[in-house]
Amino acid sequence: MYSPSTAAPKRNESSSVPDAIGAGPRILLLTAVTFLIVLTAVRSWIWWRSDAGISFASGVMITMATDLKAWVFYRPLYDAHGYGGTRYFPLYFSLHALLLKLGMPLLPSAYLISAASVVLLMLGIFRLLRELGVQFWLAACSAIALLAAGSVQLSLSTPQADGLAAALNVWGLAMVARLPHCSRRILLASLFFTLAWSAKLTTVFGLVVALIWLIATGYKRMAWLLAVATTCAYLLVGAAMISGSHGRVVEIFKACASGGTDWKFIVSGPARMVSMASYTDPGLVLFAVLALVVLAFVAFSSQLCQNLPALFLIAALAMTMIIFGSPGTASNHLLDIQVASVILLGAWSANTASTRRERLTSYVLALAVLVAAVALVRYATAWSAWYHPHQFPRVLETIGPTDKPILSENPVIPALAGQYPYVLDPWMVQLLRNRIPGFEQPLLERLRDRAFSAVVLSADPSQQNVRKWYDTVSFGPGFASALLENYKLAAVIDKDWIYVPITKDSASTTGN
Repeated sequence: MYSPSTAAPKRNESSSVPDAIGAGPRILLLTAVTFLIVLTAVRSWIWWRSDAGISFASGVMITMATDLKAWVFYRPLYDAHGYGGTRYFPLYFSLHALLLKLGMPLLPSAYLISAASVVLLMLGIFRLLRELGVQFWLAACSAIALLAAGSVQLSLSTPQADGLAAALNVWGLAMVARLPHCSRRILLASLFFTLAWSAKLTTVFGLVVALIWLIATGYKRMAWLLAVATTCAYLLVGAAMISGSHGRVVEIFKACASGGTDWKFIVSGPARMVSMASYTDPGLVLFAVLALVVLAFVAFSSQLCQNLPALFLIAALAMTMIIFGSPGTASNHLLDIQVASVILLGAWSANTASTRRERLTSYVLALAVLVAAVALVRYATAWSAWYHPHQFPRVLETIGPTDKPILSENPVIPALAGQYPYVLDPWMVQLLRNRIPGFEQPLLERLRDRAFSAVVLSADPSQQNVRKWYDTVSFGPGFASALLENYKLAAVIDKDWIYVPITKDSASTTGN
């Protein structure tokens, strides 16, 4: 049976423990997180105003919301209206579609969900740490320290489901962490875990951690209740997806879920994860290293399976490695590692018998936050190929009013124009043409017929390396040649290359 010695006990807020650790660690940590909050507010405002986080992946998620607003739930892989294909689960874009139905603008409503998800995530971390016995002030600062990672900053400004899924996952753990357990809280945890899974397919590791921890601490009956309730809820979500899409979702995920991976790519997942984190998210690397040091101490204590935060970090690392074994994985998937690292670092100090440990944890967290914040400032204006300022109104103004469809690498552009984007995800077009013979031909025929009013790309297809990208990674073979033979460059706005059809007059002028 569970022993109270295996977890941090609740603290008496009126005790003198806060004074025992001294004011220095608390002041330093509070100063660090205050600076981080200000930095986050400034950075988020800049990114929201410039739409820098609206990458093509975010555009896919936003487009699925506009589809659902028009009562299209998971468009077919291909029909007369264009191309579908996605690996996204429905909760995030369904919430977005609801806001669109209520009259909110397209991009502000997406930012609202992203920001609310991160706030919900921080509140979940705070609640979980409090359940684990961490003092109010340290639990609050630990939750805010989450913002030190670049992946979390992206979740604020990049409309994707990672933040929402992580938040619901943590809230599920928070419901389980309180002792003694009762059926009502277990069923509430099941609801959170189900919602987390319905937001992101791979968010199942929180449930696994909860089950292992319940069994290890002697609550086998509660573990069975959680497993059965969540499995039934998963089945209900799956049935709703199949019914709502008229069965299309089965074909879609059968074709797209693997992302075209193979065993060599899967084996390289851990190395790719480390490389991506080192290149894009130094703050996360710092917190992960510190958390791994703590994990090593916990592992040698012979109580690993009874330490909920340690189990969560192990599960988050394992699942993230699996995710990076699939092509097309970006840095947003590193979010769960930062979440688990912050929880473990905060919970490690939850021992009333060791004020020295709490003082040390406070200093380490404060220094880690400051170092990570400096890294965020350094890279504040360094946009990558995926994240850079956009000027969508100028792009649409250049294209002008049109009854013909706009083909765009980022589907948010035709969505902003009020259109039903012809291609939902260019990467999937290239992937599926390897499985479905001639899958890309309708797109190429439309290009040759100059059926699009404009084609908007994120790079210049006339360059050899970029042309290779479009022929092998995005859209597929023949795309670049069909475009350049039938369309001419009209304008370049930021990193959006706008092509319009070659008219008879321009064609004859070119011939002369």
